[in-house]
Amino acid sequence: MSWQTQRTALFVLILLIIAGLPGELEYTEVQIEEPPAWPEGSAAYDNMVSMTQFGYRRIDTSANENARNWIASELESMGYDVERQPFTTQMCENCENIVVTINGTLEDDWMVIGAHHDAICYSPPPLIGTTYPTCSSSGAYDDGTGSGALLELARTFSQWDGEPMHTWKLAWWDYEEWQGSSSPESGGMGSLHFVEEQIPAHVNITYVNLDMFALNWPVPTPLASQLTGCNEDYWTLYMFTSPVDDWSYYEDRGLEVTDEMQSDAEWFQAHLKEINTNLSHPEEWVRVIDDTKGNSDHYNFIMHNHTATWIRGQHQYIHEEGDTCEQTPKHAQTDSVTTVNTMAGGRNNVEAGLQTGLDIVATMVWWDWELEEEKDGFSEFVDSVGLLSIILGASGLIGFLILIIGVALILIIRNPRRFRRRVLRNLFDWAIP
Repeated sequence: MSWQTQRTALFVLILLIIAGLPGELEYTEVQIEEPPAWPEGSAAYDNMVSMTQFGYRRIDTSANENARNWIASELESMGYDVERQPFTTQMCENCENIVVTINGTLEDDWMVIGAHHDAICYSPPPLIGTTYPTCSSSGAYDDGTGSGALLELARTFSQWDGEPMHTWKLAWWDYEEWQGSSSPESGGMGSLHFVEEQIPAHVNITYVNLDMFALNWPVPTPLASQLTGCNEDYWTLYMFTSPVDDWSYYEDRGLEVTDEMQSDAEWFQAHLKEINTNLSHPEEWVRVIDDTKGNSDHYNFIMHNHTATWIRGQHQYIHEEGDTCEQTPKHAQTDSVTTVNTMAGGRNNVEAGLQTGLDIVATMVWWDWELEEEKDGFSEFVDSVGLLSIILGASGLIGFLILIIGVALILIIRNPRRFRRRVLRNLFDWAIP
């Protein structure tokens, strides 16, 4: 049965229930308003600059600790209750994630947005991963862009009234960066700690990863680069998302892909594409594709059966193509605000690139708020009707049918998590303008 058919059937069922009720019900139209605040690329840029001013944010350093303390203090000034999640590993004695929660109607369905606050510096190819004492990085692009943008999103959400449908968590991960060729462990330790230690077994997660974006659409490829042979007009914003067609990267690492994971991935990719269509983003420059790399914090979520996407700006596979398009700065002393500005053609372009990603994430969250408003109206209707009212208003065969329909609707709302989540996703898509 198509969703249009389901939607029509649901509408008819509600009309039948109304027809069998005693007295009259007054219909109140739910008015969807514009959000009271929206994230600003300029503010995210300022946050990125602030992150660089703490120095080299390598794990187990005062710069790292000072940066996360600043993030926590900024969040507290916005009115959030900040949760600090300390952890240790073989390589890190003082690592800590910073997490805030926006409670939603669904306590066991979380939407998590994350970025890492640490940085690393080591030698470029062919000696990649070799650390040395004088190497330091301000981590402007990797990942001052993501951490700064997430702070701006937090500021925006703190000004929205009401509550979302899902429970949203905003997280700043420590120890995302691999510590180099001499390290006995890989990176991604902060998000791994969260996935393994902080998520109850019954909770479903959808994760959005912000790592290295700003050099993306609508930022044009610099003329100097085009003159040397780069044939791409714009930097591209990629959403490397739980695969629909190609799971091989994750299957090769031991993931058993279930039908539910496949269905969730298909829904999420379609949802992201719909957001981009709504924002009039050109598909060739703002792309949702299967993730086949896995080299950021979203990897840990996918490997633990959760749906995820990595929002990242870059030129596509530049080394494989063999062209002269620049690689985005990371893991080196060149990862500075000056470098990012130069590659983007100025601060205004960096802000515009940040705005593209901010708009995508904020739209995703706002649609969750909008659905909550519509869902509240429907829930109030069901509560006001009640099973007793249905019984009292029922008579004969029609009354019996109305009784069965009413009970069915109530059971749908109270259904187990998996089925409820699928029903709500359909309602969610229905509510999207």
